[in-house]
Amino acid sequence: MNELLLQDEIQFYLRKNISEGFRKISLRKSPFENVSSAELAQQIKGLQIARTKFPFFYETDGIYYPPSVNLEQASSWPTAKYKSEVLKGKTLIDLTAGMGIDAYAFAKKFESVTALEQGRELAEISKHNYSVLNQNNLEYIHSDFETYLKENPDLEWDVIYLDPSRRVDSQRKIILEDLEPNILDWMNTFSNRSQTVLIKLSPLLDLKSTIEKIPQINEIHIVAVRNEVKELLFACKKQICANPVIKAVNLESGQPVFEFSRNDEISANSEFSEPQKFIYEPNSSILKSGAFKLAGEKFKLKKLQISSHLYTSGELNEFFPGKVFEVLEEIKNPKKEIEKEKFHVISKNYPLSVESIRKKYKLKESEEQTLIFTQSISGKHILLCKRAL
Repeated sequence: MNELLLQDEIQFYLRKNISEGFRKISLRKSPFENVSSAELAQQIKGLQIARTKFPFFYETDGIYYPPSVNLEQASSWPTAKYKSEVLKGKTLIDLTAGMGIDAYAFAKKFESVTALEQGRELAEISKHNYSVLNQNNLEYIHSDFETYLKENPDLEWDVIYLDPSRRVDSQRKIILEDLEPNILDWMNTFSNRSQTVLIKLSPLLDLKSTIEKIPQINEIHIVAVRNEVKELLFACKKQICANPVIKAVNLESGQPVFEFSRNDEISANSEFSEPQKFIYEPNSSILKSGAFKLAGEKFKLKKLQISSHLYTSGELNEFFPGKVFEVLEEIKNPKKEIEKEKFHVISKNYPLSVESIRKKYKLKESEEQTLIFTQSISGKHILLCKRAL
């Protein structure tokens, strides 16, 4: 950590040049003694990322930005804030804090938060940043969690939080057993020292397999931001739970949380229909949850076909958590009716991908009208639609 970067003159330079490409800055000669152009570029990149990802950093003078890999791996502020709102308690420890965005959000809700970071420089940077932010109930400690737990055998917390590393030896890992730490080896230890263990995992992880491997899972939160799934959160208790609650969340969309239990989906039934006046596409968090029968049953919609994951109705249901389209007509002669025109294209359970459809019919992009290529119980359909909401 080069503290010269915190001087007023350099901070003014960084703000003044924030619109410059950080790569351009890295190639220029540094105007400051004992501060390299690479260091200036790193700080400018940090400012650019913070402006949208964690604006409380961007809006605060004197923040020191860590290397790009830490910025990219950190939670966004909306997802960090969501995590802090689903937990209750007075004390929390973040075992894998990184640059501490989650820990900072937790510190807004908990009386005391301990954040562990095994990288010495990142721990030093984060300790400085949260001191600047006056977050005095957030203690940053340079340590790996295994050492810290061993050195403090009597400490317990209301919540243990961890985000296991998904990169091991520069390779991306998805399987639970390959993560660092291996959660399966540590769950009993964590459960004995806290009431709740919250684990953040990759959105690519298979839910069914994870539930089978970690029977203590009590709640699953599938967190999307503007229809892109960002995180899977698994809240675990000491007791075995055979029927965890699943919450599908789409932040910054205005859509309600879709909440259900595993048994709800198992016992739900689907009704099927050809396309009617309205077509419904669930948001990405619901699709990840696997609530394909329940999504139709809860909102009194009929499914087009068992594998299409699109729903239909004759009357508009404006409370559906996803996209809703009004069918204008069904395209019967696509070569004649749509070729070389402009459309947004959706392909669900259709033999061709969106890219192949665009290439076949020479379609250009447009948000004004949508073509849905799909299948219902009566066969394939090409539906010309417009957004209903």
